Amino acid sequence: MYRAFLVLGLWFLVGALAALLWLGFRVVQNGINLRLSEPPTPWRVEVVNPLSLPAPLEVRVSSLPLAIPERFRVGVEGPVQAETDLLRCPACGKGTLLPVRWHLLTGAMVWRCPACGQEFGP
Repeated sequence: MYRAFLVLGLWFLVGALAALLWLGFRVVQNGINLRLSEPPTPWRVEVVNPLSLPAPLEVRVSSLPLAIPERFRVGVEGPVQAETDLLRCPACGKGTLLPVRWHLLTGAMVWRCPACGQEFGP
């Protein structure tokens, strides 16, 4: 009786490993297909006759396609000051903090300012 269960378990294990091996080869050869779909045509709402409603009408839209032309121009008057530094040093205010150490298990990062050399982190 136990021998039958062992043989069935072994066949199940071999089949599962073969299926995983086959799936791995399929992913390596063909990659993973992502199929994104949209409605075939845009939805159009038309009102033919004048319409009166007893209560306000509420319309909810889950997604709205937005088309931005490829070339567009924004005009501003005068110079624009922009700051590209993401993390300013709180000690000196001149440098940008750079990551110097990252702990793999905890995810803790140590940051250092190149201007003053001070380190920040846990």
